[in-house]
Amino acid sequence: MAAIGIIAEFNPLHNGHKYILDRATESGKTVICVISGNFVQRGETAVVSKEVRARMALKCGADIVIELPVLWSMSTAQNFALGGVWQLYQAGCDEIIFGSECGDIKRLTRIAEILLSDEFNTLVSEEIKRGVTFAVARQKAIRSLGGEHTLLENPNDNLGIEYIVAAKKFNLNIKFSCVKRQGAGHDKGAEEGFASASFIREKIKNGDTEILSEYMPEESLKLLSNADISDMSLLERAILSSLRLTNKEDLKNLPDLSEGLDNALYASARQADSYSELCDLLKSKRYTHSRIRRLILSAYLRLDNEFFMVTPPYVRILGFNRFGERYLKGFKSVCPFVMRVAEISALDEASQKVFETECRATDIFALSLENPQKCGGEYTIKLIKEDTKC
Repeated sequence: MAAIGIIAEFNPLHNGHKYILDRATESGKTVICVISGNFVQRGETAVVSKEVRARMALKCGADIVIELPVLWSMSTAQNFALGGVWQLYQAGCDEIIFGSECGDIKRLTRIAEILLSDEFNTLVSEEIKRGVTFAVARQKAIRSLGGEHTLLENPNDNLGIEYIVAAKKFNLNIKFSCVKRQGAGHDKGAEEGFASASFIREKIKNGDTEILSEYMPEESLKLLSNADISDMSLLERAILSSLRLTNKEDLKNLPDLSEGLDNALYASARQADSYSELCDLLKSKRYTHSRIRRLILSAYLRLDNEFFMVTPPYVRILGFNRFGERYLKGFKSVCPFVMRVAEISALDEASQKVFETECRATDIFALSLENPQKCGGEYTIKLIKEDTKC
């Protein structure tokens, strides 16, 4: 009953993802993937729905696919990692594998240990008192404690470190292993049969999909070709109009909110006449574009900080194959498992709130598709039962 886990967005699933899935399959364990819902960590809609991406995963090596709800999927690296690691642990994973720029789990574990130390917290506090940003203070503290602070600048290494931190914080008995990232780096181009997801999304946006056969598994590309594509720009005026109608008090409980950022968002929303201008007005050296986009979408989707850095209250299964089904029949978990949305009505208040938020996000996502859909999409999603892998 051993299982190995992967935390991913598969936005969309490309050859680099397939490479990691293949390494997980070689372990001989049940492969369980946690994937982002319809909104992703960079503060955007996913290129295709979570159902399509779940099918991609099941076709390309996953045995079970779990949903990471929007409250965790569109969040900080720390909260994203916490949600993913917790759900995989609840699903019985004793190992998590992830892509890494450095490919050295010992170096990444060393940084995680530093981040959890009392000495690190003391040094960070001292640096912040001197007026530097948290990011700069963190780098200085890690360097002072003999760590490779530059690893935090690598997106996959940074996430991997946060996975390890999350497991250690909650005393979860999980082994971590990493696979050195192949080909083009994060947000880069393409090389040697591997391309970044951002490169692929740009090709999809421009309608230049013929080239994608070189960078995506056949089954994944086939599913993409038949899917409704999301276009974030279709939501931009709706976002602006919604924020213009939002009261200042409604912005004070947004997740990952720094002091004064709520006031800046309130003022900027009344000044900007485009989504890009809104982002530019809020951008500064302290905040990344991803954080700004997440903040804006959090306000638009009416997300709050109630579940920020809190573990998800349930595990929702999006789909499985016959091997995954056999695993689930023999597995018992303390955390509630949900396979059909009707089952959520029997869960606690926290679960109800998380699901209500997911419903709201899916109804908004439905308006970003080439063929807009009606409300209630969460209630029409069918459990995926896949027979074959590519």
